[in-house]
Amino acid sequence: MKIVVDANLFASGLIKPNSNPGKILDLIKQNQIELILSPAIIKEIKRILLYPKLQKYHRKTAQEIDAYFEDILMFAWIVEGEEIIDIIKADPSDNKYLACAYEGEADYIVSGDHHLLDIGAYEGIEILKAKSFLNVWEKYFLSTKKL
Repeated sequence: MKIVVDANLFASGLIKPNSNPGKILDLIKQNQIELILSPAIIKEIKRILLYPKLQKYHRKTAQEIDAYFEDILMFAWIVEGEEIIDIIKADPSDNKYLACAYEGEADYIVSGDHHLLDIGAYEGIEILKAKSFLNVWEKYFLSTKKL
């Protein structure tokens, strides 16, 4: 199962490791789910994690964030993210998630961003909130465990 994760969910997972986004990041680190990223998404994640208002919650230094992120990158597939997609007009920067998912042949985009969630799906790639994705993953995991 391959997914693209919205940058804000990385921040949520770092701040609250036991949250649904934190659980998804744990599944990625356990090789239960394949993470797909692009250079544009990586850049956005690093930028967001270094916001002073977020740093006061996660209390990580820039070096600790780099180490955290390097750990995640060990489990990620990186695609170019160069596909030109112009679906989301209200926030065109969110199109990078669609491009990454399309290029990486992802099964899901996991996001809390309403611009992405409002689409519902793109080219057969479902766009879900973290809790909904975990429900899908649990059903998938239980069905493959029976095989």
